[in-house]
Amino acid sequence: MGFDPFSDAFFDDPYPTYTWLRDNDPVHFNPQYGFYALSRYADVIAAHSDTDRLVSSYGLTVEILMLKQKLDNNMMILLDPPEHTQQRKLVSQAFTRRTIEGLEPLVVRTVTRFLDELEGRDNFDIVAEFSALFPVEVISAMLGVPAADRQQVRHWTDAFLHRRPGDPRTTKEGIEASLEMAVYFLELAKEKRKHPDDLIISKLVEVEMTDGNDGKHRLTDDEVAGFSVLIAGAGSETVTKLVGSGVVLFDAHPDQWERVLADESSIPGAVEEILRMHPPSQYQGRFAVEDVTFEGGTIPAGSPTLLLTGAATRDPRACESPDVFDITRGGHTTLAFGYGAHSCLGAWLARLESRVAFSEIRRRWPRFEVDPAGLRRVNMSNVAGYSHVPVHVG
Repeated sequence: MGFDPFSDAFFDDPYPTYTWLRDNDPVHFNPQYGFYALSRYADVIAAHSDTDRLVSSYGLTVEILMLKQKLDNNMMILLDPPEHTQQRKLVSQAFTRRTIEGLEPLVVRTVTRFLDELEGRDNFDIVAEFSALFPVEVISAMLGVPAADRQQVRHWTDAFLHRRPGDPRTTKEGIEASLEMAVYFLELAKEKRKHPDDLIISKLVEVEMTDGNDGKHRLTDDEVAGFSVLIAGAGSETVTKLVGSGVVLFDAHPDQWERVLADESSIPGAVEEILRMHPPSQYQGRFAVEDVTFEGGTIPAGSPTLLLTGAATRDPRACESPDVFDITRGGHTTLAFGYGAHSCLGAWLARLESRVAFSEIRRRWPRFEVDPAGLRRVNMSNVAGYSHVPVHVG
């Protein structure tokens, strides 16, 4: 069975392919694009942990990895240790768990503002009219993006991630959007350096770290802009896809929604199970700079490599009855936000936003039905989920 991450079959339902890969070809080679793919949970964990041989500095997407060239880029997600470690320590000072937990009032206000606009209607699109809109408002407000520009950040991100079926390349519109977004955040970083506030971009401009060799380090404007683009993009997409997938899962498994209705405290566990069933980021890219051997074979040096999160989280070797949606499952280490050195700094925010969103949906619309004929999925690089989930409430 072939694995093509740009095919309609992949975007519509990759899980049968993942099952076949795990059982028959866990170190899979794709001759069309020249990449290897790991699908078993243990192998994906091991690959995330092996930052010496499986590096990020050659790119994270198939399109860039195919070039087989180390990138001259100071964006944190594209750095390897020790440079990545140093920049992450700096960035972490402005993005702590305590900071995120203090943002709940902002999240609640933003979520309720968008849901209030849907009140009184029997039919609406829970993604296009809600979960696509509020996450970018939250992350942009945190960063210090002016209110008038926040939805533009989402449009830039959507354009950059969009792919045509069968084509790994960024579209012309996507390239233009990425350049516009980079320039915007670079100018915003410069502005915050001149006129700081108490928000994340200003904090990134101001943080510094002392080492034992050459004194204090601060992030440059380019580095601040790079991280801002990264977190704005991730903050625009992850929760959007998580909420959409969750609504579809709950509609298909009403017994699990009844558990949520009976006990609001079950929502955090439900969020983890949605992430396991349908990770918004289905794979992460790495590049093998040395031979790396796994149980199912060897990835040779010089090979683009995909770590298939969406396959690993349903590996029966690591999770009992992995295709069963069970919000009481617990005890499973999620890979939905990465693992190890490159785990997502915004994971706590995504969980907070998702918990608040489902709490409000539970309160306002305890009964809803998804219109399956109106479901639409995105065609994006690395990201999977729904762009449209029409629902009827009553």
